Amino acid sequence: MLPNFLHIGAPKAASSWLWRVCKEHPEIYVPDNPDNVNFFTVAYHRGLEWYEKMYFADYTGEPAAGEFSNSYMMYEPALQRIAKHLPDVRFTMTIRNPIERAWYHWAHLHLKKKYGLDPDEGREIPLDRVLHHHGHQWCRMFVEPGLYAFHLERIWRYFPKEHVLVTVYDDLAADNAAYARTYFEWLGVDPDFQSSLIGVTTNPDRGAIDGPHGLKAELREELRLVFREDIDRLQDLLDRDLSAWG
Repeated sequence: MLPNFLHIGAPKAASSWLWRVCKEHPEIYVPDNPDNVNFFTVAYHRGLEWYEKMYFADYTGEPAAGEFSNSYMMYEPALQRIAKHLPDVRFTMTIRNPIERAWYHWAHLHLKKKYGLDPDEGREIPLDRVLHHHGHQWCRMFVEPGLYAFHLERIWRYFPKEHVLVTVYDDLAADNAAYARTYFEWLGVDPDFQSSLIGVTTNPDRGAIDGPHGLKAELREELRLVFREDIDRLQDLLDRDLSAWG
């Protein structure tokens, strides 16, 4: 069995929460671990047989079978590979304010001391490095994922628009029960299923963005300018007012 849906991003937009919700639903199969597979990005050379055996060996006939990989939204070779092998697959995406998303991504690595990036040991990468003239690699890590219109237009070059569900994190944060129902309806599974995670906060440290390690006002303003053109285009693509993001 190969997947019939893929959740492809964005990073730091509650994909881990959604993965756990899907794991609870009796009509959805997703691999137990990890919550970010990223096969078509980092393990494609191992082959589809390896992919199927590694992640879908426990499939038992659920109508919706998929995996979560936040890199696919941004990595064009992955989209090309998916189009080649899974041309009828459907995508889901959750996007959030790109300025907030960039900060949460950075904080996930630094404040939680992920991957050896420990500020107490002098290995911190200040978020404002993303706009440094030698900071292109950090710009790609923290800023590029938030260029949603750019990513969406590229995805649509490989897959029909009706195969892509784009949801907004603001809706999830406001009412994650309604969000889950919309998601289940899109996958064609029981929309009335009640996950144990309904009502559970998705970002318990949300206020930290304005705290002592939060986003500096001057950097927030500059990032607003960085993302403004893409947000304007995204509003047209989605026919939705996203002016609060700016």
